[in-house]
Amino acid sequence: MDGEGNITRRRALLAGGGTLAFGGGVAYVASRSGSGGERYVPATSHTSDETTSFGVELTGRPIAGERDAPVDIYYWTDYLCPFCKEFETETFPEIGRNYIDAGDVRLVALYMPNIGRYSTPAAIWGRCVWSQVADAEPSAFWNWHSAAFDEQPNSGKDWADDETFAEVAERTDGVDRSAVETCREERGESIRESMDPNLGVAHEARIQGTPGFVIYNRESEAAVKAVGAQPYENFADAIDQVLEA
Repeated sequence: MDGEGNITRRRALLAGGGTLAFGGGVAYVASRSGSGGERYVPATSHTSDETTSFGVELTGRPIAGERDAPVDIYYWTDYLCPFCKEFETETFPEIGRNYIDAGDVRLVALYMPNIGRYSTPAAIWGRCVWSQVADAEPSAFWNWHSAAFDEQPNSGKDWADDETFAEVAERTDGVDRSAVETCREERGESIRESMDPNLGVAHEARIQGTPGFVIYNRESEAAVKAVGAQPYENFADAIDQVLEA
């Protein structure tokens, strides 16, 4: 990246002007982090009822990191997305250790169902798991979240269904499958509808696929947009720029 030339401001980003996807604007490049596919569980997670100055609604969304971390990463994902799995296993652990656990960044997990017929039900599973564990044992969500991505087969064939996600809930410590099933039955439609405002924010930022990211300094409103399974080095460069802006 070229320093300040890659940073825009919220208003410009949402207007579609002066925005750059880092990494030369190339989506879905292979990761070079070499983290070995490890699983990351944030040291701290929290809930919030606020709407951020970028316009992202946080209610009911999993948030990794400290409440007062100066930089947000808004992360639009889909459990059926292979490039999201690549980000989760190759890049997220390093971002977590170096920025989230250090108190500099908080990551907000948002859903953009866009891969297959089960993308929306999978997103509802995620929101219901979070609602069940957020107050008492938020680490259980991140374990479930990683395990859900682990279910993706190398063949890329259709694999996602109720049984698969229920089995992940069943074997994840701290997750009550029965409570999650009840949430899906009683709140599934309202959860689906509640995704719309944040999908609107993504579309305004010209993010049309997963994984998609906005790295945002809530005080200065400096922002960088990214699309694809970018390597850790690109994220670190962008986060450092936004932190200092």
